[in-house]
Amino acid sequence: MNLLPQYPPLVNLEIIEIYEYYDFPCLFSCQNASGLIFLAVWIDEKPDHKTWLYSPMSKSRLKNIRSGNIDLYDAFKKSEDGFIYQAIISENDNSDVVEIIFCESLNDECLPISGKKIDFNDQPFPLENKEKIKI
Repeated sequence: MNLLPQYPPLVNLEIIEIYEYYDFPCLFSCQNASGLIFLAVWIDEKPDHKTWLYSPMSKSRLKNIRSGNIDLYDAFKKSEDGFIYQAIISENDNSDVVEIIFCESLNDECLPISGKKIDFNDQPFPLENKEKIKI
């Protein structure tokens, strides 16, 4: 199963933390080789591909999300840069498709429910410890 896209700027991603898991990570933070941070959520699945949303963010925003100060809906709907990436990741040898979606165009039905939060505040922040999860 392909979990991470291979299309710029979402290439060479390494998972930082996994927040929800159901047969595979469904909600996680990750970072590319140049240090860009993303929060990723799985939103749809078809027999030949999975669709994900990747919200680019700063380290301080990720800290606020993982401590529950920012809910998951706002993490995507109110992205710091005003856009997110939608990645369609092929389950076969087809190329991945990544497109930019401006936050005001996001369909609320594909976003986490407003008010849903994660609470990893009691866990050490991995970007300060330089630890990353390998899949």
